[in-house]
Amino acid sequence: MSGSVIELQNVRKAFVAPGGEIVPVLDIESFALGAGEECALEGQSGSGKSTLLNVISGIMRPDTGSVLVGGHDIARFDEARRDRVRADTLGLVFQQFNLLPGFTALENVLVAMSFGSRRPDRNRAAGLLAAVGLSHRLDHKPAELSVGQQQRVAVARALANRPRAVLADEPTASIDTAHQEQVIELLRGACRDEHAALLVVTHDPAVAGRFPRRLRLEDFNRAARIPAAPERPA
Repeated sequence: MSGSVIELQNVRKAFVAPGGEIVPVLDIESFALGAGEECALEGQSGSGKSTLLNVISGIMRPDTGSVLVGGHDIARFDEARRDRVRADTLGLVFQQFNLLPGFTALENVLVAMSFGSRRPDRNRAAGLLAAVGLSHRLDHKPAELSVGQQQRVAVARALANRPRAVLADEPTASIDTAHQEQVIELLRGACRDEHAALLVVTHDPAVAGRFPRRLRLEDFNRAARIPAAPERPA
C-alpha cells in the first residue's frame, strides 16, 4: 500500500499451550495503515487483537513474515533496535494507561521523550498536555488525577515523539459510557493535529462506528477463524 506507515505481509504468530499444543494466534496475509488514516479494529476476546498490536509495535516478533513500520522491517531487528523504532515512530495508548506513579503528568511525557532520538522538550510536553486540557495539572501525579485525566496524560505521552502512528488498545475500557465519545474524539483530534495515523483496537461496536475505516480482525486474520483452542488473552 503506497504511503503506508504500517504494513504487514504473511505474518504468523503462534503460542504453545500448557499441554504442548501449538495455538495459532495470527495468520495475516496482508494489512496496511496509511499515513493520516483513522482505523478501528474490532475483534472478539481471544481473536489476537493485543497480540497484533504487540507485533506491530515490536514488543513481540512474529514467527514469520514482515512488519514494516515507517519503512523499517522490524521483524528482522534485535530487541534494542525494535525499541528505538517504536520510540521514534509509534505512540502507544495502553488500556491501563501505565503511567509512572511517582512522576507528575509533565514528567511522564518527558520520560517518554527520553526514549526517542530527540532531546526531551519541556515546552512541547507542556504544550501537548495543554492541548488535551491539562495545562492546570502539569505538576500532579497520577494518584491526584481522575481516570479521565490520566487517560489524557496517556494520549499526550503517546504523541511525545511526533509518532507517525498511534496504537490504542481498548482506550475506552476504563472509561464510563458517558465519556467514551469524548475520549475517542480526543484521540482522533490529537492525532490529526500531529498528522499521525490512528489504529484503535476495540470490542465495542459503538466506538468502532465512529471511525471512517472499520475492520474486524477475523476478516483478515485466518487464525481467528480456526475453532477455538484453549483460550488465551487477546
